[in-house]
Amino acid sequence: MTRRGLAFGALLAAAALGLACQRRGSEAAAGGPAPSPGRTEKATVSLLFPGDDGFLHAEPRELVLPLEPDGRVEAVVGALLAGPKTDGLVAPLPAGVTVADAFVDGQGVAYLDLGAKDQPDPPASGSDLELLRVYSLVNTVLANEPRVRGVVLLWNGTQRPTFAGHVDTGAPLLADRRLVR
Repeated sequence: MTRRGLAFGALLAAAALGLACQRRGSEAAAGGPAPSPGRTEKATVSLLFPGDDGFLHAEPRELVLPLEPDGRVEAVVGALLAGPKTDGLVAPLPAGVTVADAFVDGQGVAYLDLGAKDQPDPPASGSDLELLRVYSLVNTVLANEPRVRGVVLLWNGTQRPTFAGHVDTGAPLLADRRLVR
């Protein structure tokens, strides 16, 4: 699925077309197109991993990141899914879950498509674990990409009303710092 296809699948076709026009307009107003997808920079990011204590904990990591927001979101979440280097912290989702796509629209909403081979639904969990999983992803994206104002989570290309039955993922999510220690 293409980056544009991800946005079109998550929004109504008319709304997606309007957002695409706004994106082109905002790029022109900002002085031209977005940076070239091939350009990168070294940056220290803050990955927020679930801990044994039921809170999220920041682990700094130096990464080489693309300059464009889609690639930055994908790289940061990929590092998060790869897991922590600190004892007592865990990856937010089980091994095998990957970023299928990431797209940031002209309004600053990041669409993050996750999935796992032969797994049609997100991993089951209780409410506390689902909360940590969702906000590990959301808070990490928002902490590391200033052009993003909200995050929409998708699973295998589909926005779901919830990931495991407890946290409403039917609309763009904002940061929740109450879970961070």
